[in-house]
Amino acid sequence: MNHTLPNSATAQSKAWTLASAKSVAQDATRRIAPLWPLRHFVAVNPFLGLSDRSFPGAAELLSRVAPGGLRMDLAYYREKYEAGEITDADLQAAIARGGEVLGEPATRFHPAELLVAVAWQRSADADATLAEALTLAEVLDRRNGTSWNDALTESVAGFCSAYFDAGQSAWGLPWRNEPFYPAWKKFASVDRKLEMLGLKGLRTQVRCLPDDPYEAIADALTRLRVDESAAPDYLHRLMLSIRGWAGYVQYLVRETSMRGGEDDLLFQLLAIRLSLDASLTTLTTEAELGDLWPPVEAPTDDLSQPTVIRYLWQLAHEHAWETRVSMALTAKLGSTRPTLAVRPDVQAVFCIDVRSEVFRRALEASSPRIQTRGFAGFFGLAIEYRPMDLEKGQAQCPVLLTPQFTVHECLHEPSNDAQRRRQLAIGKRVAHGWNAFKSSAISCFSFVETAGLLFGGSLLRDEFLPPSGKPKHACQGSGPSLDFAGGIPQEKRTGLAFGMLKNMGLTSGFARIILLCGHGSETTNNPYASGLDCGACGGHAGDANARVGAALLNDPGVRTALAQTHGIVIPDDTWFLAGLHNTTTDDVVLFDADRLPATHAEDIKALRQNLDHAGAASRQERSALLGLPASTTGPQLDRKVRSRAHDWSQVRPEWGLAGNAAFVAAPRARTAEANLGGRVFLHEYDHHSDRDGSILELIMTAPMVVANWINLQYYASTVNNAVFGSGNKVIHNVVGTLGVCLGNSGDLQTGLPLQSVHDGSKFIHEPLRLHVFLEAPIASIDTVLAKHSQVRELVDNGWLLLFSIDDRGALHRYAGKGVWKAGFAP
Repeated sequence: MNHTLPNSATAQSKAWTLASAKSVAQDATRRIAPLWPLRHFVAVNPFLGLSDRSFPGAAELLSRVAPGGLRMDLAYYREKYEAGEITDADLQAAIARGGEVLGEPATRFHPAELLVAVAWQRSADADATLAEALTLAEVLDRRNGTSWNDALTESVAGFCSAYFDAGQSAWGLPWRNEPFYPAWKKFASVDRKLEMLGLKGLRTQVRCLPDDPYEAIADALTRLRVDESAAPDYLHRLMLSIRGWAGYVQYLVRETSMRGGEDDLLFQLLAIRLSLDASLTTLTTEAELGDLWPPVEAPTDDLSQPTVIRYLWQLAHEHAWETRVSMALTAKLGSTRPTLAVRPDVQAVFCIDVRSEVFRRALEASSPRIQTRGFAGFFGLAIEYRPMDLEKGQAQCPVLLTPQFTVHECLHEPSNDAQRRRQLAIGKRVAHGWNAFKSSAISCFSFVETAGLLFGGSLLRDEFLPPSGKPKHACQGSGPSLDFAGGIPQEKRTGLAFGMLKNMGLTSGFARIILLCGHGSETTNNPYASGLDCGACGGHAGDANARVGAALLNDPGVRTALAQTHGIVIPDDTWFLAGLHNTTTDDVVLFDADRLPATHAEDIKALRQNLDHAGAASRQERSALLGLPASTTGPQLDRKVRSRAHDWSQVRPEWGLAGNAAFVAAPRARTAEANLGGRVFLHEYDHHSDRDGSILELIMTAPMVVANWINLQYYASTVNNAVFGSGNKVIHNVVGTLGVCLGNSGDLQTGLPLQSVHDGSKFIHEPLRLHVFLEAPIASIDTVLAKHSQVRELVDNGWLLLFSIDDRGALHRYAGKGVWKAGFAP
């Protein structure tokens, strides 16, 4: 018998039309953020599809659709208040600022009431009364103590891991070459797992489902009798039950879209998950379901009291941080335009990554003749880099962009390239065969029994005799070359070089050596290793971009064209040099230094000494956060920090971008005397040299947005790691080389491991929205906001907090909807 769900006061009685089903499906799937695969895992804003909502409005939505919502435990704020990190003045400022966004729901509070709420967890008690957009599986589980929600998630995840497997599995799914939804129908028509758990007749139900995924969505919504106004939240909840695979599918859809195509893969996944939820109607009678369903209520625009209280505490926490960083930034009053009394020996350009801030301070302290600058770590070169051992290249640019040129790795003698590639191809085939033997269903157990001991030596060596700690991404000296002759046309090179120099603010006053220093992390046994590499380079190390940039700017033809076309004259004794900052060990590798003329030998020697000095100072500064005793110094400290890069048991080789809280675009003079604790993205910018505002526009639409993505991923992984993070990395298992699951099954995990934000006793990352400080005229900032609606949404809806620093060093705060207020206080 076909059980249908009873009507409710708000439920529609007629069947869903195909058009209506498509509309609500689009609304729900738009809310899902993409999840990049492990090989180039990058930080992504988990709320990418919610930026058209206000920050507190999105928090209210997520309290309905995501278990645990977007809320930090109030006990966290209580501890901050008791430690004096949040004051009564911060609470008062929070109420005032909350009033700018929420009006009376915020201003009716007093600081004493917020303290009472924290002390008694009053809002936490009210959380239990909030309406949730539950799935039918969750409703049945809560009533009967069953585990259907987990079972359905497991079923979908198992099929996805087989269908999308990227080479890990030895036995492939028979229907991988068919479209996604039809392949699932064939799979589910023969799979007995859910029927063995008690869902009788499921295979027959699946065979009777419509062949078109959109018709399947309409059919399931009709059977479930979900009201059209509540359907987006219900479908959103369904997608969050398989959020990892939904995110990966969204990534595939996004990649297709960026190439100019269209893909309905995510709708097909929704049809699968929704059809399974509707299949549970056979587990109970219509009368019994009438008492349970539907629990989905039409959403309202009103914010609940728990959301308001937590938002006010969030504002207080942010005001406390903002007060500290604002004082550091405005300590230097007046103009910060750079003045060069003497020519610097070295100008070092680092990525804006917060980890570079520590190293830049240390390098500048090592010599007064060294200047540093901050610029996005791909150095403005949207390239695809193809190493000799890879058949396909990797995008070395922010995920907001697509590569424009392809750069190949090659040997110095082109005649040797073909032989070397053949050797690499043979090695890959041998490695593939070895891996197939290890993972085969027949030989895997015998492999462990017979060969397992052979790995004991390497494990002991890695544990007790770690290497010296030089980065794995490159070697010093010559190494392989990068051939861009065929990938970057001659007529494009001058334009690329000009864009690099203009956007990094380096068009005159050149030093003898200009170091372009990318960065990459070094870890062992870490599926999320690419998440510690350069986000501006697409989740890869930035050495390729630095080497291409240096080669371009050392090209005599390019230099001649720069002088003739753009009036940029690079002195004959100026040489560009590529480097890579290993953020785990704070060592810096220099590339092709032996190709510089003999006249620069002493310059290179001095630079190496200064880099070594800065590395030691950076390791010392970071040692406390790494949990190393204060008594550990000198060579012993260096060994301990470097050993983390090779320790296969180390769950926290480095802290990555934990603690990130601000983005500053200003001349280095604005921040040079401030210790920003490795928590600030630093981008070089002088608005006096940006007459048309094009550089500011680039900064606000690219690096600022990327920094916001990073900030929000760390934020989400902190406040609700179970939903937006990836849990305990100790029990991570790689799935299809694409992502990880917890244990031996389940959905893909979406965000950062708990160990990336928590040290085991306390949170290392503070969940603060990104504070953006731009040393630029308000009118120029407003022009960019008016031109770019997506950036304006981020600012107006409170996904980041925006400030302007004027030429007098005074601060102005953006209060929303085009309104600016003087100072950072309300």
